[in-house]
Amino acid sequence: MSFPAIILAGGESKRMGQDKASLEINNVPLITHVINRLKLAGCNEIILQIKSIEQKRKLELLIPDIEITWSFDEFENGDVLEALYCALKIAKKKKWKWAQLMPIDTPYISPILFEKMPLEFDENIEIIIPSTETSKSSSSNGLEPLLACLKIDCALSKISRSLKNKDRRLAKIFSEMQHSIITPSQWKKWGIYAESFTNLNRPKDCESLHLQ
Repeated sequence: MSFPAIILAGGESKRMGQDKASLEINNVPLITHVINRLKLAGCNEIILQIKSIEQKRKLELLIPDIEITWSFDEFENGDVLEALYCALKIAKKKKWKWAQLMPIDTPYISPILFEKMPLEFDENIEIIIPSTETSKSSSSNGLEPLLACLKIDCALSKISRSLKNKDRRLAKIFSEMQHSIITPSQWKKWGIYAESFTNLNRPKDCESLHLQ
């Protein structure tokens, strides 16, 4: 099944110390790893959310063969909520019904997740969110919001209202939508390992990384 995706690649990467999208793992940039994972699952169109034209000039030389729409942050010093808002507006203009979210720093992620999650949609479900054991102690309460599969109109409406709120945690905002959570027991049955959700935040996270 073909599907569209939104990659969030405009973060400041302060802990990593460099732009994560162009960071090389096994001599291949992260942006290439991430797009290849999506393509393996059937992704055929991507909105790439980034900070600036300068970042685009660097990344467009690294992009594998796939249709890319570039989206730029509209907010100065914007956070992930504002970045996603910008991307969702473009997705709506493109008449996408739903999309898979993808962070730039999770290159291990199994394509099986992208194949299985959309099958959980029904007329009442607005968003599907995977959860992990490792994130239970974080502010996301076990949810992985940047790997959610969501309906565009519903998500855009919810985020538009949430931009005015003080509590801008994406996991909390998504959990207030009509949602389905993919638990560890469920994705393990699909053949997905916990290591698939490994997130690269600091240089030490990359030291012994070997991608399959």
